[in-house]
Amino acid sequence: MNVFDLRPRSPADFDTIPLEFFQDYPEPGVNFIDVGCVFDNPAHWQLAIDALNARTAHLDVDFLLAMDARGFMLAGALAYLRGIGFAMARKPGKLPGEAIAIDYRREYGSATIEIQPERIKGKRVLIVDDVLATGGTIEAAATLLRRIGKDVVGAAALFDVAFFKDKRNLTMPVVTLRDV
Repeated sequence: MNVFDLRPRSPADFDTIPLEFFQDYPEPGVNFIDVGCVFDNPAHWQLAIDALNARTAHLDVDFLLAMDARGFMLAGALAYLRGIGFAMARKPGKLPGEAIAIDYRREYGSATIEIQPERIKGKRVLIVDDVLATGGTIEAAATLLRRIGKDVVGAAALFDVAFFKDKRNLTMPVVTLRDV
């Protein structure tokens, strides 16, 4: 018997999940949102995936790109629900075989991501991540996808850092579940 109440809920219920923040992590001046509080509770986890699925249902996608690393869990669950595939965008040197890379700016420095072109099986791709801040990560991923001829239909994330909303210039529609 499952001890958790996993009855269907409204996507709006995602706003009731208590969040955990860590000041000055991973470096001074950053207020880090720990999404572990979503993953470690089955009711919260189910609510997150169901809400992401519902709020992105209008997007015509046939494949997902999961951002390193928490995006892997979200995209995996969402791909399973939809019966489509997903691939991973990773930090340099973590993918075997042929990979293409891009350097980009993020809220606290710069980074590089890579994808394996042969793993992107679909044509219309949704990028999935846990937190949307400056948008640098999803824009970098979108650039790589477009470079290999894919249509980026949008991006989805659990949380949207409200401080950055007016500072972003995104090239795709973005669906988020909650402003923080």
